[in-house]
Amino acid sequence: DLAVVRAKIEKNFILLASATPSLETINNVKIKKYHQVYLSKQFSGTPLPDISIIDLNKHKLEKDRWISQTIIDSISLSLKHNEQTLIFLNRRGYSPLALCNNCGFRYECEQCSSWMVMHQNKKVFICHQCGSIKKVTLICPKCEEKDSIKFIGPGVERVAEELTLVFPEAKISIMSSDNVNTPNKIKKFIDDINSKKIDIIVATQIMAKGYDFPNLSLVGIVDADAGLFGGDPRAIEKTFNLLQQVGGRAGRGKKLGKVLLQTYFPDQQIIKSIQLREREKFIEKALEERKYFNIPPFGFMTAIIISSHTKSLASKSASQIVQVSNTDKNIKVLGPVEAPIFLLRGQYRYRILIKGNNRKNLNKLTKIIVGKVKLPSSVKLIIDVDPYTFM
Repeated sequence: DLAVVRAKIEKNFILLASATPSLETINNVKIKKYHQVYLSKQFSGTPLPDISIIDLNKHKLEKDRWISQTIIDSISLSLKHNEQTLIFLNRRGYSPLALCNNCGFRYECEQCSSWMVMHQNKKVFICHQCGSIKKVTLICPKCEEKDSIKFIGPGVERVAEELTLVFPEAKISIMSSDNVNTPNKIKKFIDDINSKKIDIIVATQIMAKGYDFPNLSLVGIVDADAGLFGGDPRAIEKTFNLLQQVGGRAGRGKKLGKVLLQTYFPDQQIIKSIQLREREKFIEKALEERKYFNIPPFGFMTAIIISSHTKSLASKSASQIVQVSNTDKNIKVLGPVEAPIFLLRGQYRYRILIKGNNRKNLNKLTKIIVGKVKLPSSVKLIIDVDPYTFM
């Protein structure tokens, strides 16, 4: 946005480049505000990879397994042909949830309202919101039962562990922000892939775009459903773009690629659109929904986030803000409601959403609200114009 404003001020051309432009940008093309330059083929000239759906309701996963037999068979074939595989799961660590089998205790962060993620390599529980760390122990802190802590669900470390059991001879490496987090480490990892020192890459979204591996012919997406549900209005768009970007890693060389997508919701519109490469159809439907709910690019939103170390103070301050009079019938003030991550780094958070058809009027009301309400110094107020996430 800042680049667009600067180009306008300096009367310069600007080129926004993306394989998956945002719905706002696509709408600007549709209303002739932007001109589109479209690349219809891959640089290599190879046809786009074939996308197959694995319905996990029919092809049941074995106990304590996260990768379907279809993907396992395809990896075997890739290894046989000396080709590389990418297994994608957008979840760091070993397991996203640890609970006691005896009393139901769950490892939760004391500073945030989120579960702590078990990291096998470091032998710690980590909060991915604030970075809090606890040592891994299999004795329940609540009921003190031994060996009662069970790990629920997979992260990239757990998937890599499963692949190591199935393919003990293969060279398997994890690519996530936990271990590939400096320019030198990224360069080494990419060099290792290009020099075929790695057979199977298990990666998070860090691998989703910008990388070109000619020998990578297979992409397996372990949990395609992650991100489909929730209160974020952009969740579907983000998931579609992410899955399309990940799928685009396969078959970028001379060999035809293959994408296998595991899902429990094969009839979900987004899953069908990805399989059939109906991006235009998906975009039309997504824009229709945005128009119906009057959210960007068809309406404007301003979020106000109130936070305090005291829950009652945060709640009271948020209620005060909403009580400031709004005389414009075309503006809706929604909330306050608890933020999806209600407690973050020791701060209780409430969200207020202001919606309208006119940005100028929205800004005017926001200015009035901020000017009229006198908040205690221990209360923090953040204004987020056209919020990109609802965290």
